[in-house]
Amino acid sequence: MAQVVNPIYDTVFKYLMQDEKVAKVLIGNILKTKVVSIQMNNNEYSALLPDGKKVFKLDFSATILDKSGKHQLVHIEVQKALEEGEIMRFRAYLGAIYMDETKKYQETVKNPKTKTETILEHPLPIHSIYILGHELGDGLQHSVMLGENVFKDQDGNIIKIPTNNDYINGLTHTVTFVIAPLTKKNVKTHLDKLLTIFSDTEPNSKVIELDEYYDDSEDYRTIMRVLQKASADKQLRGDLDLEQYAWNNQLKMERRAQELQGRIDEMGAQLSQQEAQLSQQEAQLSQQEAQLSQQKAQLTAAIKALSATSSAAQIAQILNIGQEQVEEILG
Repeated sequence: MAQVVNPIYDTVFKYLMQDEKVAKVLIGNILKTKVVSIQMNNNEYSALLPDGKKVFKLDFSATILDKSGKHQLVHIEVQKALEEGEIMRFRAYLGAIYMDETKKYQETVKNPKTKTETILEHPLPIHSIYILGHELGDGLQHSVMLGENVFKDQDGNIIKIPTNNDYINGLTHTVTFVIAPLTKKNVKTHLDKLLTIFSDTEPNSKVIELDEYYDDSEDYRTIMRVLQKASADKQLRGDLDLEQYAWNNQLKMERRAQELQGRIDEMGAQLSQQEAQLSQQEAQLSQQEAQLSQQKAQLTAAIKALSATSSAAQIAQILNIGQEQVEEILG
């Protein structure tokens, strides 16, 4: 076993993917194709969203072999998020890519008759890879899930879309989900073994143990060599400490916010209960006031009826009330 820095951290993941051989190995195996060449376009960046959070994102321009074995230029985006609730950020990044007019390539077409050349522009096909540090729920217990464009006619027959069809391929994209917590639970394939490097998603697991020969292939050894090199990099270890500190602080703030919200919800529930009790007491008081008013009206009617034949003292004795009350009602 070898102790290496954890690639689930952004700092380590970026270091890992900056290595061209590793990028070819991981992306090629995830997309199930051969990556002929690949170049990272940018470092991590964040969408300017109100909560200030970011999802780690890397962009690549690559040449891959399409299903017919021909070279194809593509855009590949790799996003990584360890917490749930990142869907809108993923959509924001994806929307930015569709709007980016630089995501295209040119093709020179020669006319054999006129011997002239025409330059055509094509949108780069997009491949999205999402590495998630959480599961997606019931029925989706798979470490890797690939979603491809499937088109059908009105009878349900699948339509095969040519690789060079700009209109359809330019308005759709493939998407692959890698569920990091599941990568060690059901290891069967070569890809499963490669992805076990992402299986430890705990925020305090800066250093993890990996079997140097878990998958006896050059792909796995390529990744392990770069991880071991990263582990010996003092600058990277320092950056990793800062990332872990920031990550732990963020988790603490989120826990405090959840606790505060829980207290607010509890106080709100107590206030609602008190308001309900007060409303019930007010209803009871109103009912008692109505009963007292009715009793007073009945007493007044009885006193006035008796006053025709009896004195105030006699009425008080008959009704078992004070004489002063009788005299007050009689005016």
